[in-house]
Amino acid sequence: MLAPAWLALLVATQPEGFETLGYSLIEFLGFFLVFGAVLGRLWCTLYIGGRKDAELCQRGPYSLSRNPLYFFSFLGLVGVCLAAQNILLMIISASAFILYYRSVILNEERRLLSLFGADYVLYMARVPRFFPRLDYPDGEDTVIVNASAFIRSLRDVAWFLVAIVGIEVIEELRQAAVISGWQLP
Repeated sequence: MLAPAWLALLVATQPEGFETLGYSLIEFLGFFLVFGAVLGRLWCTLYIGGRKDAELCQRGPYSLSRNPLYFFSFLGLVGVCLAAQNILLMIISASAFILYYRSVILNEERRLLSLFGADYVLYMARVPRFFPRLDYPDGEDTVIVNASAFIRSLRDVAWFLVAIVGIEVIEELRQAAVISGWQLP
């Protein structure tokens, strides 16, 4: 429901001086964050895909954050906004994401506590809720991958990549003066 409004804001606004070196660096940072989000979400799927409620996943990205899929989605959202060189949209989007996903995460924690009890309490004490700790992840030499979950994840992350292409199209249309937007500081 919010996607059309977000897209309209993206197209209708542009930063003042969006072709300067500073904004080009912001755009590059956005691309980097989107790339990291895509890889991170795929990494998460390798560990939890198809096993979400069957076992308490505590390896790989789940050894650094209890909600790495949400964290990498957040990075992707921020990255798309930065790739669009739209700081205001990034602030609005990041704030809305955090407000919405806070309740999602709290509800999920209650569900996982009921499923895994004391094991989840120990996991909560050891691993941060959202922002990952900076450490080497606990891993395994072999991970069994649920192919259908991984394929679904590939479809999910494809939207981040489609967004990057869309942003580049919008940028080209702005440079060709086909479209213009409200100037933002």
